[in-house]
Amino acid sequence: MSATVWWRRILGREPRQAAPSQEVVLPGAGPTRIAHSVDCLGASCPRPQLLAMKVMSRMADGEVVEVHCDSAAAVESFPALALTLVSTHLATVRDGYAWRVYLRKGL
Repeated sequence: MSATVWWRRILGREPRQAAPSQEVVLPGAGPTRIAHSVDCLGASCPRPQLLAMKVMSRMADGEVVEVHCDSAAAVESFPALALTLVSTHLATVRDGYAWRVYLRKGL
């Protein structure tokens, strides 16, 4: 990935939205439909949390957001962020060198 693409992704581009029919099987939650996907690869705290908050502010209750992140510090803060946003942290799944964090809006 070129530096220009990376900076455009981190500094100004809207988070990508997942395909409407995308489903994943989460440990403990089973098959889950993903409404939105946020690509935060290369971003450090607090950028992943801010992007997740921005997307979740536009979501309906019950919808799930997937945050793809490679910052360990950011990943550790998502369960607390979910409580702050009155949401549910469904799972954090290791994906190679990164993680995928799943949050459901609402309890």
